[in-house]
Amino acid sequence: MVLPLIGRLIIGCMDQSNSKVMIIAIAVIAVVAIAGAAVFFLNGNSGGGDDILEKTKLPIYGNANGDYVIDSKDIDLINDMIASNTPLSDYPFADADRDGKVTSNDVSIVKKIIAGEKTDVTFIDQYDLVAGKYRYVTVEYPLKDVVTQNADMLLLTMMIDADDQVAGYVANVANYPNEFYKVTHNGISKQVGSTARQIAAADWVGIKNLDVELQEKGSKIGAILVHSDQALGDYKDDIIAAGFPIIYLRCTDPIYSLDAAVLLGTLLGPDYSKKAVSFCNDCKSTLEEIDKKVSKVTDKKQFISLCMVCYIAQDESQYTKLGEQAGGKGMADLPGNTSVKLQDVEAITKYNDKIDYMLNCSTQDCTNVDPIELWEDPGCRYMNKSTHFEDMVWVNMSMPVSCRVMYVASLFYPDIISEREADSYFQNIVDNYMPYLHDTVDDEYFDVTKDMFTLIDYQDYLDAKGGDEPVASDVVPASIATHFYDRMDWTGFSGEPFYVEVTDNQLARVVPSNGGNYYLEAQLYKDAAAKFAETKAKYESVIGTESAMGGTNVKIESPYALENSIGYYVNTTNSDSIGSMHYAFYYKECFVEIKLAKKPSLSQEDIDMILLAAWGVDGQKSALESARSFDLGLFENMKNAPYTIDASSDSMVATIASTDGKYYVIYDNNASAFLDFEVLKEKYIEKAQQDDYMGGKPKAIPLNGFEDGSGFWANTTKTDLFGMIQFAGYIDGCYVQIYIRMDYSTLDDDSVNEIVSSVAESIAGTA
Repeated sequence: MVLPLIGRLIIGCMDQSNSKVMIIAIAVIAVVAIAGAAVFFLNGNSGGGDDILEKTKLPIYGNANGDYVIDSKDIDLINDMIASNTPLSDYPFADADRDGKVTSNDVSIVKKIIAGEKTDVTFIDQYDLVAGKYRYVTVEYPLKDVVTQNADMLLLTMMIDADDQVAGYVANVANYPNEFYKVTHNGISKQVGSTARQIAAADWVGIKNLDVELQEKGSKIGAILVHSDQALGDYKDDIIAAGFPIIYLRCTDPIYSLDAAVLLGTLLGPDYSKKAVSFCNDCKSTLEEIDKKVSKVTDKKQFISLCMVCYIAQDESQYTKLGEQAGGKGMADLPGNTSVKLQDVEAITKYNDKIDYMLNCSTQDCTNVDPIELWEDPGCRYMNKSTHFEDMVWVNMSMPVSCRVMYVASLFYPDIISEREADSYFQNIVDNYMPYLHDTVDDEYFDVTKDMFTLIDYQDYLDAKGGDEPVASDVVPASIATHFYDRMDWTGFSGEPFYVEVTDNQLARVVPSNGGNYYLEAQLYKDAAAKFAETKAKYESVIGTESAMGGTNVKIESPYALENSIGYYVNTTNSDSIGSMHYAFYYKECFVEIKLAKKPSLSQEDIDMILLAAWGVDGQKSALESARSFDLGLFENMKNAPYTIDASSDSMVATIASTDGKYYVIYDNNASAFLDFEVLKEKYIEKAQQDDYMGGKPKAIPLNGFEDGSGFWANTTKTDLFGMIQFAGYIDGCYVQIYIRMDYSTLDDDSVNEIVSSVAESIAGTA
C-alpha cells in the first residue's frame, strides 16, 4: 500500500514538467509504518490532494459514490467503472485497495466492508481539515477495542451506541456521573486515565497496561482516538513506536463532529454505521434548518466565547465555531484553535461595547447546577469588569454538539428559534440517542427542562439570589476584604501578590494576581445562615478523610475560630508538598469563604493569622475598666451632662452615656463588633467629605492613638448653635464609638483631639 501511493504521487508530480515540483511533492509526504496501520500525510494543496474531500461525504476508500454509506451501490459503480474504463479521477474513493486502479479486488474489499468481515481499510481522518492537511490511515476492519481521549470523544461514541467498543478511555468521568452513566455501567469500558485535555504520564501507563490485558485475551488496542496533536501530550512518538494507530476526529466541531461520528461508525462495522448515519442525519437536518433561518439575519449577533471559566477561545476554536454555527459573528480576533487565559482586566475590557454576548462554555454534566456558583466563581473576576458581564451566558457542553448550537441560536435570535424548540429537539436526542439518562433520575424520565441546565444567564443568577433586589445589610464585604488583605503577611502563600477586588456592595474578594484559585470571598446573601449550613455540611464530609495529594484533612481548631465557622486544612505528604486550608463563616447577611495554600506547609501560627485577619478578635482588655479609666470631667460641658457609666456595662461592652442616653461613648470588645466598626468608619469618612453638616463645615478627626478609625467634628451655624463629635476607632481589639454634642458653644481642634486621644489612652493604659 505504501509504495503504490508514493509511486502514484511522484508520477503525478512529474506530469507538472518541473523537476522541482517532484522534490516538493516528495518532501511533503511523511510515511510512518506501524503495526496494524499505515499513515500518510499529504498537504491538501500539493499534488493531487487539494479537492479530494470534495468527492465524498465519507472519506473511506471503497465508498465509491461518495455518500454516507458503503453499500451495494458502491459495488455497482465500481463494476460499471471497470466495464466502461471510467477514469479514477471521477470517483477516487472507488479505489478501495489504493493501488492506483479499479479492479475486482476493490469489489472484494467493499463486499467485506458491507458484510463486516475482516479486511484492511484506508481512509482520511480529520487531522487538520481547516488547513487542508489530509492524513491517510489504514487500519484493520472492523475496528474494535479503541481508546478515547477526553470527555467529548467518549460522548461521541455513546451517541452512536458504540461505547461497547471502547476498551479504555482517558477522561475524568467522575465529575459527570449522569453524562457518562452508560459507559461506567456497561461492564466493558475501563478508565485508563483521567487527564482532561491531553495524555499525561499516568494515562500513558494506563493505556499500555490495557493493551497487555487485551493481548492476554487475544486482542489489542485497535486505535487511539484524539482531537489533536495537543491531546497526545508528550507521547505521540511513544504511541507510534508502540504500534497503536492514531485517528484524529474533530469530536467537538458543530459539523465535523457529525462526519466524525459516521466515519467512526463505519470503521466499527455495519451495525454502528447504521446508528451513526441515523444520528448524523438527525443532527445535520436540524443544523441545516438552523442555518437556513439564521443566514437571513443581516444584523449578526457579535460574541466572544470563553472556556475553563476565564480563557478566551481563539478564532478557530470549537467554542468560537459553536457561536458562528448558531449565526453569530466571532469577535475574539485571536488567531489559532485553542484558548488564551485572561491575565488582566484589559484582556476582557478591550471588547467593551463591541459584542452582544459572552458564551461561557462549561461542561457541567447532565444535571442541575447552582447559578450562583457559576457566576461567583473566583475565575470570573476579570469578566465582571467587562461592560458585557451581564450579557454572559453559560452553555452546558455536556449536551451533544447540535443541541449546543440550537440553544445558542435561540439565545441569539429568539424570534427565529425559540428556546422551547431547542428543548423539544434536545428531548428528542435524549429519547433516541441518550435513553440511559432516564436511569439517572428518580422518576425514570429525564426531562431536559427540569433535570439539567442548558443555558444559564444573568437573570437566572439574580433569581437564584432572590431576585433583582440587592441584599440590604450594614455589613460591607469590601471592609472585610480590605481588613483581611491589610493584616495578612502574604510571604510564602501560593499566588501572591494578592489584591482586593470589589465588585459592588454585595461582593468583594482578595485574589491572587496570577489568576490562581486562592481567595477570600465576602458575599451578601438573603439567608447567609443557610449558605453557611450548606458549606458546613460539605466541609464536614471532608474532615478526617485522606487528601488525594497525601495527608489527612484536619478540622481547624483555634481560639480565634468563631462560633458560626468551620474549616479544615491538610499538609500534603507527596513530593510537591503544600499546605492548604478552607475556612468559612457568616455574620448577619454576610457569608465569607477562604481558600489559601502555602509551601511547604501551614503552621498553627499561619492558621491563627488567617483567622485573625479574616475576622477581628475579642479585645483582651476589660471594656468596663477602660470606661472607668476615662476622665468623665472632659464631658462636663457636653449636652445632658453629667455622663455616667451604664449599669449594664461589663468586660465586653461598656457605655458612658448622657443622662438621657442620647449621647455616648461605647467600648465593644466583641470580635464581631469589628465589622460594625468598619461600617461606621466608612460612613464617617463620607460625612467628613461633605461641604455642610447642619450648616457647618465638617473636619476630619486624626486617629489620636487609635490603630484605625475615622470621624469628623463640626460647629453648626444655625440659631441653636452646637458642636458635634462623631468618631469610630479601633485599638487593641476594642471598637469605640464616640457620639457627643456641645450646645451653645463651639469646638476646636484641641478640645476634639483631647477627647479622642483620652478615649484611646483609656484602653491602651488599661491592665
